[in-house]
Amino acid sequence: MGSEKRKGKPVSKAEARELIRVGRAPTESLYKRAFWNQYNLIMLAGAGLFALTTWTWLPLLVGGGIEALWMTFGPDAKLFRRWVVKQEGKEKQEALRRAAAAALESLGSQYVDRFAELEQTAEEVRGLAEDNPSLETSLIQDELDKLGQMLHVFLQMAVSHQRLHAYLSENSEVEIRRDIAQCEKALRSEESPQVQESLRQGLSLAEKRMRQHTHIESEFKSLSVRMDTLEKSMRYLKSHIVAISTREELSDEIGNLITGVGAAESISSETEDMLAELRANRLRQAASK
Repeated sequence: MGSEKRKGKPVSKAEARELIRVGRAPTESLYKRAFWNQYNLIMLAGAGLFALTTWTWLPLLVGGGIEALWMTFGPDAKLFRRWVVKQEGKEKQEALRRAAAAALESLGSQYVDRFAELEQTAEEVRGLAEDNPSLETSLIQDELDKLGQMLHVFLQMAVSHQRLHAYLSENSEVEIRRDIAQCEKALRSEESPQVQESLRQGLSLAEKRMRQHTHIESEFKSLSVRMDTLEKSMRYLKSHIVAISTREELSDEIGNLITGVGAAESISSETEDMLAELRANRLRQAASK
């Protein structure tokens, strides 16, 4: 009900900072966690068990009333919201750790070494930030957690970079251009309309492979630059962290780091889509020969 009163009114800077600090978990998540909270379930189970043993509806009525009050006011309480944000942060970090472990198993040694060095730098940044007397650890924890997200981003890019490198190593531009030239030469000398049609299809596929190869090569170079940028940015943050005096400054620096790298959530899926399409085109071209 309190949120309905504020609806449509501007939020002050102080309120905005408080919301950022406390965190705004999704309403659905808040109510779900409020209901499935272990203490709430213990209370419900206790009320039901007490009603069974005493053969009276009174425990159920009392339990139902307490539950109604909890589900009405509990999810909106600042303490509960802080707990939810902290809990979801732990779960997200654990998911990132599992994803990182899976990614590291598939990566070559050069990528693993680069990640280990980046992880070490991130830990040093965290330690320097916590030792900085101008920064209150409890207020900068959310910002420091983003360092772990950046490590995950680097791993995503590394996995995609390795896949693209493997493709480029196995598929040379010279080979594709040779296929195009052979199709064009055969098409000029072929008189059979049926064979000409097959050659045109082969030529079209070879030209499409060439365009995709160029796109993949460009994406490979872009990922190389972005990975290098992330490593340099993390080293810069390490050297600059002692001069940061406010949470807002730290947030801006880490925000600039994230912006410099760019969104990486779609990198793996885009790479997989490109490589899958290329494999399909190669199979079609081989079948047309």
